[in-house]
Amino acid sequence: MISAEQITQAFDDSTREFRDSPEYQSLVTGNASAEAAREFIRNVFRTHYLSSHIVALCFASLPSDAALLLKENLLEEMGRSEEEKPHAALLLELARGIGLPEDEIDQLIADARRRIATFCAVRLPVATLRELCLSLLLETMSFEFMLSRCSSEIAGALSKRYGFSKPALRWFELHSEVDIRHAEEGVIVVQDYLAFHQIADELFDRIARFTLGDNLFVRHYFPPASRQRTRSKASPAKARHVDSMTIYQLRIPFHQSFRHALQSREESDAVIVKITGSDGRTGFGESLPRSYVTGETTESMVTHIRERLAPKIFSDSFAAGWETLEYLQAVLSQWTRSDKEDSSVIAWNAAFCAVELALLDWSLRADHCALADLLPPRRFEIVYSGVISADAPADAAALAERMARLGLRQIKVKVGTADDFARLEAVRNAVGDKVELRADANGAWSAQEAIESLQRLAKFKLQSIEQPVRACDLNGMKQVRDESRIPVMADESLITPEQARKLIASSACDYFNIRLSKCGGIAGSLAIAKLAQEAGIEIQVGAQVGETGILSAAGRTFAAQLPALAFAEGSFGTWLLAEDVTFENVAFGFGGRAPLLRTRGLSVTVKEDVLERLAISKSEVRR
Repeated sequence: MISAEQITQAFDDSTREFRDSPEYQSLVTGNASAEAAREFIRNVFRTHYLSSHIVALCFASLPSDAALLLKENLLEEMGRSEEEKPHAALLLELARGIGLPEDEIDQLIADARRRIATFCAVRLPVATLRELCLSLLLETMSFEFMLSRCSSEIAGALSKRYGFSKPALRWFELHSEVDIRHAEEGVIVVQDYLAFHQIADELFDRIARFTLGDNLFVRHYFPPASRQRTRSKASPAKARHVDSMTIYQLRIPFHQSFRHALQSREESDAVIVKITGSDGRTGFGESLPRSYVTGETTESMVTHIRERLAPKIFSDSFAAGWETLEYLQAVLSQWTRSDKEDSSVIAWNAAFCAVELALLDWSLRADHCALADLLPPRRFEIVYSGVISADAPADAAALAERMARLGLRQIKVKVGTADDFARLEAVRNAVGDKVELRADANGAWSAQEAIESLQRLAKFKLQSIEQPVRACDLNGMKQVRDESRIPVMADESLITPEQARKLIASSACDYFNIRLSKCGGIAGSLAIAKLAQEAGIEIQVGAQVGETGILSAAGRTFAAQLPALAFAEGSFGTWLLAEDVTFENVAFGFGGRAPLLRTRGLSVTVKEDVLERLAISKSEVRR
């Protein structure tokens, strides 16, 4: 049984990690800017304004004796205590006391509400409500513990070094006075919870490490977006070197083959890049090269990473979070450019994507944050479409029927073969009129063939036709768009920002299909998405057939941050793959719905033993 001393030690370790952090030391010694101090208070407000919601959930999950100990804390949070103002009211006084205008305070309240809503939409690596509530209880009690030891020092620094009035800082003073008792009672509450729910020591240790690790309080009070807003050239982030890079070529069997007009596949050929830094941390990235799209093959991509990109990475250093993303955005054009020796390659986008995601995963973990902290989500879930390959009509209909039973309401069907009409007819009959259908020809037709084919297929009420003609035929694409009157989506025609500009200038399409591996990772995809949004082009976030949870997780975060998202594809996970390489199940669920991913790095944990087993080749490069 976990002892009170062990629980106290876990809280104490987290508190010490916070007090030793550069962010905390900069604040309390007065080395932070005045704006950084104000931003710290904003984050305290965002974190604690609605904390009573979390305390209430903890209260509901406790046995009766332990619940009584937490009752007073909950009443204080809710403002039901006869002796103290509601904590939310004290936070409002704090915000007004440092001079924040009412409209900014209203925005902070909206931010706090959004945090609760986002928290409820994020997939957590725990299996039951019992484990979730333990994680919440540990986090809640750890804040009480930390504040009882730090809030007096924080209040003193805010008053003496930044000039904030003492009456405005009552929230901090209250926590230094009251939370010592709350912290002590919190240890008893956690012990009672563990005994009541019969939680094994090993499970407690695992949940405690996940909840309290990676500097919990820094993540809340000094998130990367705040550091980006308040950083100065006088205090740059600590840079780290990459010591080694390992490249894995995978072969993961599919449950069933996948065919379209240009290719047939029965297994995943994903390439995984593992970055190991001078700090001992690792990061993983992934891409799947397509010779008929970017010109990259698996072999040429691996060679390019080893001979061209690895030396660039080893010769430089990378700061955490924002700085690494900004660096990658700056070098995107240079690192993906094809030279005369690589005339068959349009852009080294797949190579860049795998390396970029590995660097981001590594640097974000070092910064105790997730990709979603750099790309804040605009929606709480992603709704994925089903995709049916160029199967025989009966097989396509059977798969479509299963997708409809799973609740999918958007399905894309591959076309560009002789039996397109029969396939679409079978699918439409199987799913009825309530399911939206799209088609993808993968450039199989000429413009005239596309127009004639789409005239025959019009009865199936297609929402769009993807890549009806060859990638280079923008005039043909525009002709199809004008004459078929079915919205056209660019895919193979859309690899680089330059191509995006040409598509926009020629009015060749209504949609962009942005795929991270095809478009140059997060940096390239963000650049193309910006062009689309400015031009009024709608966006589909697509996927590579056979991607693992690594690339799927990054794609979901990218899709979630878009202001508008027309369609999403991918996150098939073990619906398609015989086995995945991540602990987290990234596959979509009923209705194609999948929750946000927001833990560390890309928000998935790689099973390295599985990665090693599934790799058909492995190579390592060292600095």
